[in-house]
Amino acid sequence: MLTPAGRILVFRLLVLAAGSLPALWLAWQWWWGDLGVVPEETVVHATGRMGLILLLATIAFSPAFRLTGWVGIMIARRQIGLWAFAWLVAHMLAWMGLEQYWDWRWIRHDMVDLPYVRYGVAALLLLVPLALTSFRRAQQAMGYRAWHWLHRLVYVAAALGVVHFWMLTRADYRLPTLAAAILAGLLLFRLVDAAIHRR
Repeated sequence: MLTPAGRILVFRLLVLAAGSLPALWLAWQWWWGDLGVVPEETVVHATGRMGLILLLATIAFSPAFRLTGWVGIMIARRQIGLWAFAWLVAHMLAWMGLEQYWDWRWIRHDMVDLPYVRYGVAALLLLVPLALTSFRRAQQAMGYRAWHWLHRLVYVAAALGVVHFWMLTRADYRLPTLAAAILAGLLLFRLVDAAIHRR
């Protein structure tokens, strides 16, 4: 029988696996040439989808904690949030390097002229201060209230990410629709929970 500390350690290891194993699989597929006709596009899309999944999971950890009261969920929340940020940074770098070939003229052109690129860049930029202030010392320095308000930007970043995903989709809208529904459900839970808490 695992102790409470042991259960938290197992959960943290599961979060580590969720963040790292898909990257190893992607590297393995790239090495063996199993990423399809346009492997560069596959990498860009895979990193973006994984980043969005982990970002939604980060948001879902708060309702999960409210429903279960298990502290291990909140202990691992920062870990999975940083994994989401890492995957989305990888998504941006893959797009700039594998699709744009580090041609800064075209990168700037697409950022200005293509709405879905602007939404994606805006989402990532909103996550930068959240990643930089995700540590306990930052929370203590800012004060919990200011830190808490800042980290509500994760909902805005996730919404921009869902819009980015939706605008990139050409035929099968099941995944972006699912992502939008999950985000809407998480936001609704947060609003209802806040209203109940105030009362």
